[in-house]
Amino acid sequence: MPYGKPVNKILVAGTPIIDECVTEGTNVKPGLLVVKGTSDNQVVLAGAGALNVLGVVDVDSRYNMAEAFPDKHPVKVLKGPIVTVLTLAASQTIAKGRRMQAAANGQVQAFPATPAAGDIEKLVGYAEESVTTAAGETKPIMVRLVI
Repeated sequence: MPYGKPVNKILVAGTPIIDECVTEGTNVKPGLLVVKGTSDNQVVLAGAGALNVLGVVDVDSRYNMAEAFPDKHPVKVLKGPIVTVLTLAASQTIAKGRRMQAAANGQVQAFPATPAAGDIEKLVGYAEESVTTAAGETKPIMVRLVI
């Protein structure tokens, strides 16, 4: 049965491992990939091709989905064999089943068709739907995480 993309939720299917962390800075939002910040319990947005992605930030009912959390705000980072809604970077054409990696600002982008040595460590998941974004446009995309 195909997944239905939820509205105002990040978790689509599965039972996540939840890592309780705090934000470092003021640009972390739900649906974005994060990496370790200064301390083990702090998270910052993952950069393009990040090797050390911890997971995706879950929603907080006290905030709008598009709203960044304040500095040192407690967040739940979801990981494990789950399907989540991530943010697809601009200028991407993704077909269902395509391998995905971190893009700038915690977003996701297509994994290289011909990966270089060591690129497999950048893999974060597989697209669970086909989505295309134009220049300067981002969209939600369901991704099956492998982190």
